[in-house]
Amino acid sequence: MPADIQKTLAQLGFKEAEARVYLLCLQNKQGLFIFEIAKQTGIKRSTVNLILGRLEQKGLITHHIDGARKRFTAEAPETLLFRFEESLNDMRALLPLLNAVSGSDKKTKIRFFEGAHGIEMIHKDILLTLKLTKGSKRENLAIASGDNVFQLQPEHQKQFIDKRVKARIPLRWIAPDSPLTRKIDTRSNVEYRKMKFFNPKKYKFNIELDVYGDSVALMILGGEPAGVIVENETLAESFRGLFNLLWNSLR
Repeated sequence: MPADIQKTLAQLGFKEAEARVYLLCLQNKQGLFIFEIAKQTGIKRSTVNLILGRLEQKGLITHHIDGARKRFTAEAPETLLFRFEESLNDMRALLPLLNAVSGSDKKTKIRFFEGAHGIEMIHKDILLTLKLTKGSKRENLAIASGDNVFQLQPEHQKQFIDKRVKARIPLRWIAPDSPLTRKIDTRSNVEYRKMKFFNPKKYKFNIELDVYGDSVALMILGGEPAGVIVENETLAESFRGLFNLLWNSLR
């Protein structure tokens, strides 16, 4: 493997053996069996199996069944670029969170956001915060109109839901009863989500409220989108209690 390719892949997070397996599969468009990969790379078969599992998790390798065995193929090199850009965007979104927790002893932090991009930044903050959170606070509690967020962000499934599922972040969502939210609920078992419903004709609710970690987010999704994140442990615990009170009162 050329040294410049190896160096670049290492910068993208590949270990040497992972890079060798990925490049070998990339060179064989028809796909390779595990024993073929082990033979051509000189890597133990058990190790190849582990490497393929990691690369599949990253979306860089796929497989199909050929007879009774798995044949592995590499995704296009553009996938690497997409993942790098995605990681870069996540890092940009993480900067406000890092700045908020460094060099400050304030017990309450408030951040304001405007426009569709601002709403997207709040959803990224939810993901990034919960990725770093452990225990009972590692859960997204939401009261929201699903219709509004998908109208504002047509790519919400890819930008937020898929990433939340990949990170195995659970969501409990109190939603207005509508065809869209009922359809979303059909995927709840595979998307780490639990849902309860209320009558939107009886109870008007046109904003989104999220409780996560030690933060509470409020978003206006219609008209001129805007939102605010308030980071305060006492406030978040109080809203978490109110959410659970409402959750337990619904069927």
